[in-house]
Amino acid sequence: MRVIVVGTRGSALALAQTRFVVERLKESWPEAEFKVKTIRTRGDGGADPKEQAIFVKELQEALLSREIDIAVHSLKDLPTEEPKGLKIAAIPRRQDPRDAFLGKAYKRLEDLPPGAVVGTSSIRRKAQILAHRPDLVVKDLRGNVDTRLAALGNGEYDAIILAAAGLIRLDLRNRIDQFLEPEVMLPAPGQGALALEVRQGDDLAEELSYALHHHASHDRVRAERAFLKGLGAGCLAPVGALAQVGEDGTLVLEGGIFSPDGKSFIRAEIEGEATEAEELGLELARDILEQGGREIMAQTRAL
Repeated sequence: MRVIVVGTRGSALALAQTRFVVERLKESWPEAEFKVKTIRTRGDGGADPKEQAIFVKELQEALLSREIDIAVHSLKDLPTEEPKGLKIAAIPRRQDPRDAFLGKAYKRLEDLPPGAVVGTSSIRRKAQILAHRPDLVVKDLRGNVDTRLAALGNGEYDAIILAAAGLIRLDLRNRIDQFLEPEVMLPAPGQGALALEVRQGDDLAEELSYALHHHASHDRVRAERAFLKGLGAGCLAPVGALAQVGEDGTLVLEGGIFSPDGKSFIRAEIEGEATEAEELGLELARDILEQGGREIMAQTRAL
């Protein structure tokens, strides 16, 4: 059996995620040999965060050129359209999809005084913070997790918002002061999920990856990403979505679209069979667009 090269970005979080994946792959395929290769992406080099696919394009190119055999992505970074010649072979069991609140003196979003400064790099988070607490000030916060934690520590911000999954994967769960429930902040579609991407026709890499596939997680993210695709929105738009699958196979999807200032938003939900996850996501997108979502999308595009 050939050595399987697993590609990843070089950030601490990406490497932690890839270590987790490779350990699971070795458990499932003890006879296989895996090697990790770090690929620098435009996102790591400080590309404009408003661009699409800045954390995935170079990994996908490395797959197509056979430099690597499996790419490990944070699913929320992947555009909803798959490039020609590539396919998602597996969605491992999803980590907690919620956003996390980390405060300096105040330990809950509700406790922040008016005028407190909250740091986030995401217009989805900014819009929902302002929808919930219009009396707060939201400032840009960029960089890796360590950089963002340092910015909180040195007093630039009263609080910051990060994805809970990333902190948990970095063994920093103890830094989370509050998990933000979806009623307050809908996560990004696919947040907390990983995706293993392979070349089409590479049966070995696909079979190895599929050992990690988690069907319920896949159904959930399929619904969320179909909702995003149905809105015609990219992965940077102020769109939130969260699907849950019950034991009886019923999928409940909640989705929302928010104006960047948080003053206008539409939230709605839909339920149906998990086997129809994509159809449910597309239908919910149509409903929200008809309820006024098109006008909110136009505000976002004007930015």
